[in-house]
Amino acid sequence: MENLSEDLLKKMLEVHRMQRHDFMNYLQIIYGYLQLGNPEKAKEYLLNAVESVQSCGQLSKISLPFLQSFLIWCVTQFNNSHHVFEVVLNGIGSEWQDVDEELTLILRELLSSVQDSLSNNDLKCKLSFLDNSSGFSLLFLGRDDCLHHLKKQKCTSHLLSVVCEEITQGELVVTIKRR
Repeated sequence: MENLSEDLLKKMLEVHRMQRHDFMNYLQIIYGYLQLGNPEKAKEYLLNAVESVQSCGQLSKISLPFLQSFLIWCVTQFNNSHHVFEVVLNGIGSEWQDVDEELTLILRELLSSVQDSLSNNDLKCKLSFLDNSSGFSLLFLGRDDCLHHLKKQKCTSHLLSVVCEEITQGELVVTIKRR
């Protein structure tokens, strides 16, 4: 089994390939609109391209390298068609540095159990940092059969606690906090 560093390196190389492909595609489409004499369509498409690039740029503010790499991969992987995976940054500082790897492993474990549902747009996820950097909250919205995998998930950690709580039908919150 490969370690987290190797896994994240592979994921970042995948992100690089995907972003390069998307960037070249953006340029070709914008150029095509300009050749057809449609500058308004080119401008509209350009603004969408900028928004796409900025979404990953925001994640570079996360000071935890493992978590940052994994979240950039998630956003790139799941947001190509719809906003399936959203990260809300309220700031995350160095106070989580000591659990960066453990936190990333837990998130990877949680999301791998529902990766197909996220990829198929059957499930959406919003990751938020809780107030005062006390933890993380993942809100999952989707069909109950998709959420079932998360309810069964048992993530264990000596440093972090993981609590899974159903809010309403089709809504599940997973909270990760320090022990």
